Amino acid sequence: MNASSATVSRTLVGRVLWYLPVGLIVLFFAFPLIWMVMTALKQPVDVFSSPPKFVFAPTLDNYKRVLSSDYMGTVGNSIVVAVVSAAFSIVLGTLTAYGFSRYTLRGQDNLLFWILSLRMLPVIAVIFPYFLLFQRIGLTDTLLALMLVYSIFNISFTVWLLKGFFDEVPREMEEAAKMDGYGPWGVFQRVALPLVVPGIATAAVFNIVQSVNEFLLAFVLTQREATTAPVALLNFLTPLGLDWGGISAASTMLVLPVAVFAVLVRKHLIRGMSFGQLE
Repeated sequence: MNASSATVSRTLVGRVLWYLPVGLIVLFFAFPLIWMVMTALKQPVDVFSSPPKFVFAPTLDNYKRVLSSDYMGTVGNSIVVAVVSAAFSIVLGTLTAYGFSRYTLRGQDNLLFWILSLRMLPVIAVIFPYFLLFQRIGLTDTLLALMLVYSIFNISFTVWLLKGFFDEVPREMEEAAKMDGYGPWGVFQRVALPLVVPGIATAAVFNIVQSVNEFLLAFVLTQREATTAPVALLNFLTPLGLDWGGISAASTMLVLPVAVFAVLVRKHLIRGMSFGQLE
């Protein structure tokens, strides 16, 4: 074997040793989604087959049943609540994070920790007070109630994430903008904000995912009109057992919009998750 062949072999082995673990990790995390889609395309007899069938005749009956039910309305509720609460959280969280990054406040560290503690607070600890509050002001079973509650939890995460991004923006760039005649709002809008777009995209994805997946608050604060998709999945629990085909098809329809959004902002998302280090 000549030198060039040996080099090619070593390169090939190196690539295999690199991509094989990566492929196994991706398969491990993607397997639940793959299994969910497969179950949604199976007939009931294939769903309960033992050993599990990986080769079967696919069917769209489960999707047809879901589309003909009231479930799609709850998916719409979930999307509306997630998008509005995420947008509200990002607007307030971005402004708050910039303020913490550029201005020194008395007790700033304690205030930041208090904001973070809102995100760590167990939902079960506040769900009863929230229920009484919204019942008193007439907001139970409304999308507005869920938007407000989800925003409270999402703002804390947004502030902590974006503060780190704003801290990385060179102050010299802002000083130069001030010398060019820009005021505080102009400096923020034209200099700082464009540089933290990856962080904003990351916060948007995480906020939307959190809101779409949330179950307990939606289960307690809604009854009929504002029911979200995670709560509506309980309808697939029948006296005969759990409708695995139907719940898999419904879950696929719930995951799909979030997955599409994540793909659309994937470049910003990757940079955001690496705190802007990847260009």
